[in-house]
Amino acid sequence: MPAGGASSKYLFFNVCRGRRSGRTGWCALMLVSWIKEWSRARAVRGIGIETSVAEPDFDRFVQQAADAFAAPIALLTLIESDTMWVKAAKGFDVECAARKDSFCTHAIDRCEPLEVCDASVDPRFRDLPGVKGDPLIRYYIGAPLTLIDGTDIGALCVIDTTPRAPASRDQRAYLVALARQAALALDRRAHVRATAAA
Repeated sequence: MPAGGASSKYLFFNVCRGRRSGRTGWCALMLVSWIKEWSRARAVRGIGIETSVAEPDFDRFVQQAADAFAAPIALLTLIESDTMWVKAAKGFDVECAARKDSFCTHAIDRCEPLEVCDASVDPRFRDLPGVKGDPLIRYYIGAPLTLIDGTDIGALCVIDTTPRAPASRDQRAYLVALARQAALALDRRAHVRATAAA
C-alpha cells in the first residue's frame, strides 16, 4: 500500500466528505490516483524486490536497450510508493533512489515513451540530483512496464550523458517492445512467487 497505508485511505475519505458536491470530480481523480498507487505498490511487492539479485533474464533487457541506442546507461526500474528500485542496470551502479528525484516516475501511466533530449534545459528535470550531479543525465527515454492487468510498475529506460536528437521511430518501437517483454517476465516472476507462497 502507498506510504501512509490505511491512514491515507481514511484521510482521503475524510477530505472528500468535507468537500461540497461541486468538488466530486476532484475526489474522483484522487480516488483513481490512490487506486493506481495501491495497485502499483502491491504488484511491486509481489515481484519481490527484497530478493532481487543479479538475474540474467532481466539484465538482458537493459543490455539490449543500451545497444539499440548505443548509450552508456540503461535501467529497468520499479516504482513503489516513494522509492524507485533498480531491478537491472547497465553502466550505472545504483540499487534505489527517491521517486521524486527520478525520471521514471514521469514515464509511467502514459501511452508512449517519455523522451527528454537535454535534461539540463528542461524545467521539469534540470534540478534533479542525477542531472546536476552523477551521472550527469542529459538524454533520457523510458517506456513504461505494464503488467497484464494494466498496472504500470516502472520503466525500461536508456540514458546518455550528452544531449541527443529525438530517437527514431524504429528505436522507440524497439524500446516499447523490450519493455513489454520485460513486463511479461516480471509478471511470470510474480506468478511463481505467489504459487510458491500458496
